[in-house]
Amino acid sequence: MDLLSGTYLLAVLLACIVFQSGAQEKNYTVREELPENVLIGNLLKDLNLTLDPDVPLSSPLQFKLVYKTGDVPLVRVEENTGEIFTAANRIDREKLCAGIFSENRCFYEVEVAVLPDEVFRLVKIRFLIEDINDNAPLFPSTVINISIPENTAINSRYSVPSA
Repeated sequence: MDLLSGTYLLAVLLACIVFQSGAQEKNYTVREELPENVLIGNLLKDLNLTLDPDVPLSSPLQFKLVYKTGDVPLVRVEENTGEIFTAANRIDREKLCAGIFSENRCFYEVEVAVLPDEVFRLVKIRFLIEDINDNAPLFPSTVINISIPENTAINSRYSVPSA
């Protein structure tokens, strides 16, 4: 078996494992600066999780938020219901996505494990963070000089540096 077919076989095996584990993704849109305990969504309903009555569960259905070391939790998930709420730490789009200038590209991502093992799946949740324009514009200079001739036509436009 050559290296290429071995790589292909590994890719197929990994795809089967991911498919079998029930990996899913879910997207939500959230405004920044929301107070604590604002309902964002419900994973049980939004993922259409239905349990097979013929499959006995070793423990009740649970939703566990998976954190990376050092992550500050910006959302919380109710273990028994799958409801997603804002956390005590407020979402600040400017801090979270510093240096990203596209309006639609600020995301916060987490993973939630759905347990027990009989129904296990890992759900990747992506929150699109909406800007609420909570910051005043900041110009490169505090003074902007514009010369406008006296004979300028009415409704003429002059540009200023970007904020």
